[in-house]
Parts: sequence; structure tokens; C-alpha cells
Amino acid sequence: MKRRIVLAICLSVLAVGACATRAFAQTQNAAPQVPPDRVSLEEFKALRAEGKIFVLDVRVGATTKIKGATYIPLDQLEARLAELPRDREIVTYCS
Repeated sequence: MKRRIVLAICLSVLAVGACATRAFAQTQNAAPQVPPDRVSLEEFKALRAEGKIFVLDVRVGATTKIKGATYIPLDQLEARLAELPRDREIVTYCS
């Protein structure tokens, strides 16, 4: 009777371990998930090539510029809202 209980426990532990290993492997192989309020790099490149987006760099004190982006530091953004287009989606870059 004790052998059956020990065998059942061992099989249960092995089954749970196998499921956990499979789930871990699937998450490691899956593409990184992009949060809904973000744009993936591939999507960004496609939208930018089609001219469908306005790229806005809002980094305060940025030392490097993003090619083709409009630079308006976040602390100046409210005063410069008139410079933003109303006909395109705006993608902001911040860090």
C-alpha cells in the first residue's frame, strides 16, 4: 500500500515537472509581447515607411537626435502642442 502511494506521488511530481518544463519552453520560444500602448519595432518601421505616423522625441536633455523625428522636450510639450499634426498618429520616443 505504501509503495502505491509513493509511486503515485512520484508520478504526480514527474507530471507536474513535465508540464512546467513545457510551459517554460513555450514562453522562451515565443516572440516578446508588446504592450497594447506600444509599437513593435517592425510595426514602427512599416508605419514610418508608409508615412502614417509622426515621430515625436520627448526626451529631456537628449544628446542624440532621431533621424526624421521632431524634438520637443516633455517639459515644453504643453506649450508647443500647436506644432503637432492632427491628421496622423503620433508615436513618442522617451526614455
